[in-house]
Amino acid sequence: MMFKAKILAVDDEEDILNTLSGSLEDEGYEVWTAGDGAEAMELVRTKHPDVIFLDIWLPGMDGIQTLKAIKEFDADIEVVIMTGHGTVNTAVQAIKLGAADFLEKPLSLDTILETIRRILEQHLLQREGGPEGRLRAPRRDELIGNSPPVRELRKELGRLAKEEGPVLIVGEPGTGKELIARILHGKDHGKRRPMIKFATTIWPEEELEEEIFGASSNGSTKRKEARKSLFEQASGRILYLDAIDELPMSAQTRLAEYLKERKKARSAPSGLPKGPVRIIASTTKDLDKARREHIFSEELLERFQGRVLRISPLTERKSDIPELTRFFLKTLCMDYGRKPKEIDDEALQTLVAFDWPGNVKELKNIVERMVISVPISRITEKDIPPSIRGVTVAQAEGTKSQAYEMWDSFQEASESWEKDYLLYHIKKHEGDFKATAKALHMDPRRLARKVEKLHLLSEPEPSKPSLRQRTLKRSVVLAGQGLHSGVKTGLILTPLPPNSGILFGNITTGEVVPVHVDNVQSTGYATCLRKGATSAKTTEHFLAVLHSYRISNLLVKIEDELPIMDGSSLDFCAIVEDAGIEEQEDALEEIVIDKKYVIGTEAPNEKFLRVEPSDTFQVHYLLSYPEPIGRQEVDFTLKNEKEFKDLIAPARTFGFVKDVEMLESMGLASGGKLTNLILVDEEKVVNTTLRFPDEFARHKILDILGDFYLLGRPIRGKVTAQMTGHSENVAMMKMIREQMKIV
Repeated sequence: MMFKAKILAVDDEEDILNTLSGSLEDEGYEVWTAGDGAEAMELVRTKHPDVIFLDIWLPGMDGIQTLKAIKEFDADIEVVIMTGHGTVNTAVQAIKLGAADFLEKPLSLDTILETIRRILEQHLLQREGGPEGRLRAPRRDELIGNSPPVRELRKELGRLAKEEGPVLIVGEPGTGKELIARILHGKDHGKRRPMIKFATTIWPEEELEEEIFGASSNGSTKRKEARKSLFEQASGRILYLDAIDELPMSAQTRLAEYLKERKKARSAPSGLPKGPVRIIASTTKDLDKARREHIFSEELLERFQGRVLRISPLTERKSDIPELTRFFLKTLCMDYGRKPKEIDDEALQTLVAFDWPGNVKELKNIVERMVISVPISRITEKDIPPSIRGVTVAQAEGTKSQAYEMWDSFQEASESWEKDYLLYHIKKHEGDFKATAKALHMDPRRLARKVEKLHLLSEPEPSKPSLRQRTLKRSVVLAGQGLHSGVKTGLILTPLPPNSGILFGNITTGEVVPVHVDNVQSTGYATCLRKGATSAKTTEHFLAVLHSYRISNLLVKIEDELPIMDGSSLDFCAIVEDAGIEEQEDALEEIVIDKKYVIGTEAPNEKFLRVEPSDTFQVHYLLSYPEPIGRQEVDFTLKNEKEFKDLIAPARTFGFVKDVEMLESMGLASGGKLTNLILVDEEKVVNTTLRFPDEFARHKILDILGDFYLLGRPIRGKVTAQMTGHSENVAMMKMIREQMKIV
């Protein structure tokens, strides 16, 4: 009888996973499923599947990146790529990377079973003992470094892995508390008990206790819908409680009581209370101090006695920075599908000299930025962001010395520091005292007294804070068809760190083309970008959404052309909203128009484009065609995302019946359908009902919003356009860049 392989199916479409897993389980195979690359890699490490069916278009790590990661972990695992919108180039690249086969959706069960059969037969022929005898490479320890604090942490992890009691992990933000929890979970004596993470900070304080323990004994509830409590969901599992210090005192008391009951009942398993078998908690706070201040339960703190893991800040383990940097370089290059990069000694010395207030997380973010932005394989000191290399140790010490001479007494120095510290955080939270107090873990009344004592309100009113950069909260996937190529295509949106910009990446090669006016290749019927061999066609509708939602850092993985969807931007709005928008700390500087700029001749019957100073971004567009389009005039001010989504995003691209044959002869419009554009003949709109009477002019404003984001920053100015298109929009961007000296 042939060996029944262990199968992993990876796809972001749940229906496909359910169908595939059900069919293969009926055939006697053991099957796991994953919805993205990261989840797939976790199953690869823990379940060691024999064959993986892997979709190309995945959120986060795409299929090509996941394939590389699988092969790096274990080259013997066979991977079958499956996609509903792939190209020959993608197939060739996947095979080169070690894929066993490339299947197009929709998949037939016969094809899948035949593929598995053929793979297993090849294994039986090539390996003595068949697939069961495969040797696998050992897994690398995820705790990186060999400094004394790390060695001590490893020792403590080994000790606590042999126990069953609760564990408290203490460390500054960014030190890797969740990583330590996962490592401890991985040493779970082979019991494979799943771990559930619960972040206390994302729940309103008044709902936290009920969310964790369920409704109170009197049956009252604040939850909108009936669902299991956290403890019910975590029964028989390990629970990771992030930020345990955020629990209200009543919840702390109930948690302490649960741990007490569990400890007493451990000798009699039948009496164990229902809930998680082990609790791993984390905090950034000094809980001993919090206990003394009566804001943390003394009884709960006692339950963790002897089982506290303390993670040192990165500044106390600087000898680990070179190894951490190389580890992040290796893994991030793999995640982004980039060729391996090296870092020279001078650059490493600069990283070691920096104090890293954000700890390991900040170091990883900087390395990630360099992986994305450095085009060559060697990173030098000049590639390190100025914020890191700008202050050397000697300079920092000199600055401190000068500052120490400014004050005549300790009290004066203390008040000056306190004043600057509080002002910084009040400005950061835009004057919201309640939010500031919460961020600083202060009682709002105490903060108010400090503000009054230090005369902070008498300070000059701070100027309105600049816009902040934005990215998405999570990676998402959208499938469609290219308007001009007619090829099934899609896009994967992946969040990026601050100052990365908007990047179009080729899913097959991993190469990127930044969104910038200098990379515009053509503007004939759409705005197309190109850098080297990498291109991004039909970008304007998508860029209009990024402009209007103010997304400034994003990796957009495509094949060659963005999908046209229904000819409007509505689907792009939906996918951005589905992913969620994340505000980032770094400022986003607007381009504020300083004078009037004109392309063309300003006259009633002439084509021209004018931009002039304004307090907002406004567009006035005049369109004049023979009937049935006629004269259309629209004014739009970009106030917020909703107005864009309601008034401009629904407007579809349009074309004329008389032009279709010409476009087809040029190899364009192959993806044009009656559902993804407005088609006009000499008398009427022939295929649809207009969404607005002036939908044609509104679509021209949509194009302007997209093309005017080719400098990567929002613009503040008034646009007046008459019968213009992509060519004039791009010419205007180049004029503004050159005359305003925008980098």
